[in-house]
Amino acid sequence: MLYLMSLTHSPDKCPGVAVEIRDRVRVMASTMTEVLQTHGCTFQGGWVSKGAHQTFIIIDGPHAHAVDDAAVDLGLAVWNTSTIYPVITLEEAVGGLPD
Repeated sequence: MLYLMSLTHSPDKCPGVAVEIRDRVRVMASTMTEVLQTHGCTFQGGWVSKGAHQTFIIIDGPHAHAVDDAAVDLGLAVWNTSTIYPVITLEEAVGGLPD
């Protein structure tokens, strides 16, 4: 199942300005595949809105708790507030419309 993680941080916790957070991001990026695998999850894509201090990550995982646990283990919960949404592709949504 696909999950969209919406991650938001304050400007003072931005990896662009906070060296400690920047170091955490580098570690997270280098260990993401392995950490996600320990939770039965895989990375599907990610996008950053720098000015809005927001990150969007799509994770394929067995359930929302696994995705949440992975976010904690990756350290994302240290400087972000996260919201996790179960999602389907646009194609799946259109295909499921009644005739």
